[in-house]
Amino acid sequence: MPKISPRLRGTIEISIASMGFGFLGIFGKWAFASGLSVGEFLSYRFALAGLLLWIALLLFKPNLVKLTKKQIFTAALLGIFGYGFFATLYFEAIDGLSVTLAALLLYTYPFWINIFSHFFTHDKISRKEALYLVTASTGLVLLLWGHIEVKNIWAIAAGLGSAISYAIYVLLSGKLQKTVHSVSSALYVITFAALALILFHRPDFSQIHNLTAFQTSTILGIALVCTVLPLSLELAALQKLKSTEVALLMMIEPLTAAAMGAWLFKESLSARQLIGVVIVVASLIANTLAKKTTRLD
Repeated sequence: MPKISPRLRGTIEISIASMGFGFLGIFGKWAFASGLSVGEFLSYRFALAGLLLWIALLLFKPNLVKLTKKQIFTAALLGIFGYGFFATLYFEAIDGLSVTLAALLLYTYPFWINIFSHFFTHDKISRKEALYLVTASTGLVLLLWGHIEVKNIWAIAAGLGSAISYAIYVLLSGKLQKTVHSVSSALYVITFAALALILFHRPDFSQIHNLTAFQTSTILGIALVCTVLPLSLELAALQKLKSTEVALLMMIEPLTAAAMGAWLFKESLSARQLIGVVIVVASLIANTLAKKTTRLD
């Protein structure tokens, strides 16, 4: 059986991770409709994800729990000021803007990743990569464009802040966690994100026994499908691919969200949105094939 190259493995990992993140809106919609607040949603999501990961590793892979103090400190910073901060800003944006505008602001993060990479790291973006990024982003705008509403002007800053903070998280994760097992890194990032979110939102855990079966299953789905699995795979992919490559491939996330919305909630896609999907997919395929051709050359 032929051996899979690290680059191909990383491409597969980030593609699966992006699809997992794409289900976040689905579970979020179910959670909010069931009566859960943003603070409860975020706190329960990360607390359960961290708890399940701790139990699994202590039972089956206890060696992955052991990290140096420096590695734990780095993961703590990424969890608190990366994931925890990004998630809070994003849902603050959703609270003050239409979901469409919040999503459009969030998905500017590939641009921020490429800008920061070009000026502050060695990952210089080529003209061809820039072209694919602009083309894919154009398709993304066509896909996501819809009802635009601003209830709170500061929510726009929160939306942009969520994109910038997530871009910084991706860049620092790729740079600082290269030598750390992706599952070990995910364990501590999720744990410290959970602690930060719990301290910030202060959910009433004494009422957790009042959760309905539907709410419990929704939180479990969020924890596994949208947190443990994709975060671990994302960190693994960042050890094999450039941050700029990861950023472009993560545009699979909104494609998944749109597809699942159309399937589960009967949200029909307009001709404009379908054109957007085709443009994004074509850009991702062209970029992947270009990378493969470059390696062969």
